[in-house]
Amino acid sequence: MIRYTSTAVRDEHLWRVQCDQIPAALSTVTRLRDASAAQREAIAWVAEVPESEVEVDVHVVLPDDLGEIAEGARRSVREAAEAQREAAARSREAVARLKQLGLTGADVAEVLGVSPQRVSQLSRAS
Repeated sequence: MIRYTSTAVRDEHLWRVQCDQIPAALSTVTRLRDASAAQREAIAWVAEVPESEVEVDVHVVLPDDLGEIAEGARRSVREAAEAQREAAARSREAVARLKQLGLTGADVAEVLGVSPQRVSQLSRAS
């Protein structure tokens, strides 16, 4: 398996995608999600290797300000997912310990500010 990197740049209504290692492998796609497959085919054709031996990582190039905004959004999504995992772990622990004290599901829900159904879900998960 050979891994290549291709760069995708928006050009009017299309994405122009070019292999960094084999510049003759050039593709245009309307949807970015098709870029990797199109490049895999182009690279295999130009390099005269089976398509099954080609892996492609597509790097998207955006105007500077948009690139920074997109990266900030991706970072925020990752941080939010991590915070959600941490909140769920803490909630599971809180439910388990409150129930050990003898609180009912309804009381645990009231203490944590969640629904009784959520308490039930957290109880099953722990």
